[in-house]
Amino acid sequence: MIVSPWTAKLREWQARAVSRVLTHAHPDFLATATPASGKTRFALRIAHQYLADRVASRVLVICPTNHLRRQWSTAAGLVGIHLDPALTNEQSVEARDYHGAVVTYQQVCLAPGVFRLACRSRPTLLIFDELHHAGEGKDWGIALREAFEEAVFRLALSGTPFRSDNNPIPYVRYEQGESQADFTYGYAEAIRESVCRPILFPSYEGDLTWLSEGREHQATFEDGLTFELQRERLKTALLQNSWLGPVITDAHAELRRLRKQEQPDAGGLIVAMNQDHARQVAELVGRITGSRAHVAISDDMSASKTISTFAHHKTQQWLVAVNMVSEGVDIPRLRVGVYATNVLTEMYFRQVVGRFVRMQEGLPKPQRAWLYLPKDATLVHYAKQIKAERDHVLEEIMPSVQRTLFGTAATSLKEYIPLHGVARMDALIGGDEADSAGEGKGVAEPAVPLHDRKNELRDEHRALVGAVARKTGIDHRQLNAELIKRTGGRVDQATVAQLERRIALLEKWRESGFDSGRSRI
Repeated sequence: MIVSPWTAKLREWQARAVSRVLTHAHPDFLATATPASGKTRFALRIAHQYLADRVASRVLVICPTNHLRRQWSTAAGLVGIHLDPALTNEQSVEARDYHGAVVTYQQVCLAPGVFRLACRSRPTLLIFDELHHAGEGKDWGIALREAFEEAVFRLALSGTPFRSDNNPIPYVRYEQGESQADFTYGYAEAIRESVCRPILFPSYEGDLTWLSEGREHQATFEDGLTFELQRERLKTALLQNSWLGPVITDAHAELRRLRKQEQPDAGGLIVAMNQDHARQVAELVGRITGSRAHVAISDDMSASKTISTFAHHKTQQWLVAVNMVSEGVDIPRLRVGVYATNVLTEMYFRQVVGRFVRMQEGLPKPQRAWLYLPKDATLVHYAKQIKAERDHVLEEIMPSVQRTLFGTAATSLKEYIPLHGVARMDALIGGDEADSAGEGKGVAEPAVPLHDRKNELRDEHRALVGAVARKTGIDHRQLNAELIKRTGGRVDQATVAQLERRIALLEKWRESGFDSGRSRI
């Protein structure tokens, strides 16, 4: 399928990265670029070049979540590349009027043979979004290698450098246990070039009390504790409204100031520990602010719709989420956050930070963002690293497995009861960061993504099938069988032209009755 000429403007780093990829001598390329810097646009430029040069006849994007499938497809549609965000393993290949598809890592793991056959039948460019997810299980890495060994080229993206673990990630080059990127664009560079906003970290102390194994403990975040008690101290703070309430109150005051003085549609995000905690936090936000906080608690269609609605509705102020928005989700109007989760890996922390640092046109500089957090030593260490804009290979202080101090991932047989916590503002990390000037600009062509057009046509098609079936008494399956004969394909693999022919036939049958002849429209 032919692609229209590329017209979207690239940032300087994106242009450099594109040049590096197109002169790369090997079939694998790993690009690490700080969250919110524009990895998607860069990758789509590569995809466009491969399609335009006919080096590849299709593009396949593999991403972590279903929500990101639609986000990728929408972004691609705006630059003239049409990707199917709803491809199933049963379909195996997208309709002919798509340039490719977007699937999840889990989807590939369930049926690597399906993807291997598709790559073998049509020259395919692979884009791995946040490839470090492939290291989450041994089976995922094996599946990726089986599925995509025959791809024309494999472009891997990551928002943060990642280390090796017991499951080295396929298609990545390692030296002494460290992944080696072929191109790196760090937060320091992004700040200097006004691609990303500077972010400040108000940190909060607290007097915290909890019971553990029948003994009462009292501590602040300054007190030296064993590792297990540090975990319990952080958990106590996050579970106590008397601690979290003042933090949210201050964060909301900053959000109101921003909405009044700088950005009328500025939004806030609170990252919670789990679903129950998210609901508790949302209720607390409602009591403090007087307006309902929107909750996205799992990666399902309802949560995806919640995020999309929040991203585009200027009046909505607060979103509470668990893991869905930590990585990749694009809500540029986010300016204020509260880190109310107990995940303590640096990669996760930086991905959350990335939700707040995307620069926007037309706003006063320096467009600072705020992320409010407990004065836990690990979190403060990460914040100070970001404040210092260190561009280095990340090295986690804690073990590589994400520690969730709440729920099944960190189940403990110890008796533990949080009793009380009172927060107090302690420090503003990054308050002396220099202002930034200038901004990278891109041009997006207004367009309706192909999958949105198809969804509209399928909805119309579904309604017409029902109307014809009711009027004529013909079974749905018989109608669909006749439609396949006359238009050449199933509805889930139909092109726009085929869907339009189906609709024309159905409209004719609705008006004139079902015609089992083979006259075509």
